[in-house]
Amino acid sequence: MKKYDLKLRPIHYACVSGGKDSLYMLNLILNNLDKYPLDMVVHYDMELDWEWVDEVINFMEQRCTQAGLKFVRIKPRITWQEQYEKYGFPTLKGRWCNFRLKQDCVKQITEWIKKQNCRPVAYIGICADETKRFKYDIGDWKTQDVCYPLAEEGIEEWQILEWAKRTPVFHDWYKYFKRQGCALCPCLTMKEKAYMFKYYPKKYEQYMGYIKESEKRFHFNYFQEPFEAHKKRIETKWLEILNAEEQFEQLSIFDFMNVV
Repeated sequence: MKKYDLKLRPIHYACVSGGKDSLYMLNLILNNLDKYPLDMVVHYDMELDWEWVDEVINFMEQRCTQAGLKFVRIKPRITWQEQYEKYGFPTLKGRWCNFRLKQDCVKQITEWIKKQNCRPVAYIGICADETKRFKYDIGDWKTQDVCYPLAEEGIEEWQILEWAKRTPVFHDWYKYFKRQGCALCPCLTMKEKAYMFKYYPKKYEQYMGYIKESEKRFHFNYFQEPFEAHKKRIETKWLEILNAEEQFEQLSIFDFMNVV
């Protein structure tokens, strides 16, 4: 696998999405700068985040400012809306949002670092039990362009998930979901769509509107079932499931006792 010229000075940057793994990783790095040198923190801002993710990103930026670190928000050079007008809503097999928007952000930061006559070294929030996502093996990252601090420290995803459930900045998201993606992601689960329907109704109508319009334009059955049937299942069955989980989460021991 190609290695970068070690004569070039490395620029280390942490990639943060605003999710649980990236926030935990950033905190780990900031408390271990001797082991994980850090020049800046980078967020790829495609303007598709959940509102609570925006709060997490703002919190990260504040934390970096206090530590005297540069926090950079990179936007793709073409917008989601422009791509939607051309290709319609992204599908599970055709996720143009990833390779046209996110990869453009990656390209921008890589090109900028190389123009400084340096080599990029990215810290990515991949855990020790996510080996299928590794580009490199852990343990020799100083000669590579990617490092996984969480994996280096032997931290697994379930450990971070338990921490995230108790962390207020995530607004209880991880009490009901294991991961987080964009609010207009084609990979949203039924329960995530129900969450959007309940807490962000305007965004939900926008999401469903994009899909309905795309089905008409391209004669494609996005959900592999009638659109209205899918929508009804979200707003009835899956909303009930979400409500039941939230109610259970809020119960205390006193709800099971006769308190005098």
